[in-house]
Amino acid sequence: MTEAPAVALLVSSERDRQVLTQAVRSFGYRVVFETAPMGVKVDELAGVAADLWLLDMADESALIDWLLEYSPVPVLMGSGEIPPIQHEDHVRWQRRLLGKLSALLGEPLQLPPVLTLSITPPAPAARRCVWLLGASLGGPAAVKRFLDALSADAPVAFVYAQHIDAGFEQQLPHILGRQNAWRIRNSVEGSRLQYGEVMVAPIGRALSFGPEGQVQLHDSPWPGAYQPAIEGLLDEVSHAFAPSCGAIIFSGMGEDGVAACGRMRRQGREVWTQSAASAACATMPQAVQVAGHSSREGSPEELAAALSQWLEQERPPSA
Repeated sequence: MTEAPAVALLVSSERDRQVLTQAVRSFGYRVVFETAPMGVKVDELAGVAADLWLLDMADESALIDWLLEYSPVPVLMGSGEIPPIQHEDHVRWQRRLLGKLSALLGEPLQLPPVLTLSITPPAPAARRCVWLLGASLGGPAAVKRFLDALSADAPVAFVYAQHIDAGFEQQLPHILGRQNAWRIRNSVEGSRLQYGEVMVAPIGRALSFGPEGQVQLHDSPWPGAYQPAIEGLLDEVSHAFAPSCGAIIFSGMGEDGVAACGRMRRQGREVWTQSAASAACATMPQAVQVAGHSSREGSPEELAAALSQWLEQERPPSA
């Protein structure tokens, strides 16, 4: 029998550490190390055989520096504010944590019943139809072609996750918004997506959505190798805006988001990809296609036409 992935926790708060330990175990992962950082030596960390480190520490620490530089396994910084167990937001927090862990460790061996029965809760009536646009190398040109071909009056909003140097993050709205009517903006804490908007995901700060779809920016960086992490954002969009959500993966290198595209498809959501012939770099959309998770392929213009038709005929009503 395959052994479940192992998680090591360094968490300052005793209460948070207990809740995290219980949650990680309930997902079907093993907890092989859990303690407060006070008094822990660096050489102790080197002896821990884990598949992932989960850190939640208020202050800067030599332990964090050592793990970020030398850990051979992923290091996940922060788990978000943990609501009380009795609060309705606690299950939403669990889902977000599960999405981050499964992106880095693979699907868990089991799920607690409350998550199994309602992995994506119905969206309140105030929620908008939101699609994620994911891209890397060649992405800005492809996404601009897509937006130029889609009316800004369409009843949809977009979260745009682009792998790009942080120095260009503030320029993306200007680049994408030329010659079209879309309102393109960088992420703002507490804001809510409106139809006709494209929100650019931040490079250096992780992003999630609150219970009413409000933007939540975190001081911790994105987990994993990609900034922003399309994998994590796909899960966030799916959790926050289901059933009226979907994703399009445009030109890019790497395989960021493939596993989350699979989860989205299994939940009955649309996942589309840019065609190889129209992409400057087809590696990323082709990885989704090869995995069997793409339900439609096309050029940016063809995808825009398809989305316009989907919004008219097939968009699920808000719950």
